[in-house]
Amino acid sequence: MAQSPNPAAPKMKTRFAGAIDQTLERGRDALLPPHVSTLLGIAQEKEVPVKQFVEMAELIRGFDVSADDRKNVVIFVENRAEKETTYYLTSRSGTLRKVLAVREGIGYPRLPSKEDRKVFEQEKQTWVDKLAPKHP
Repeated sequence: MAQSPNPAAPKMKTRFAGAIDQTLERGRDALLPPHVSTLLGIAQEKEVPVKQFVEMAELIRGFDVSADDRKNVVIFVENRAEKETTYYLTSRSGTLRKVLAVREGIGYPRLPSKEDRKVFEQEKQTWVDKLAPKHP
């Protein structure tokens, strides 16, 4: 079988993959707690080293990339006033895999709802815009 004279061009890296790469290169060292990593299905009762960017405001927002397995990306939003944190486990391709709500220290993993997907997409876009902005 003859090969095409024009081989397929390599896929361009997505902006989300660029945000992940920026986090791995410039993010601060942090740890995903054992209960969170277990409930997300990343590890069994152990801390997971991550590279992280965090935005501290009324809501604390974070973007974590597993230092051990780059396909595990966690976006989180913490509302200290409500004592609630929501974690969104995604892949390098940006597909939402799992949602974990932690209320007053107790975790509730769930399949993503329509509302979860909407919030996740907004949070993901926020981080993409910060870490891998479009070039004019």
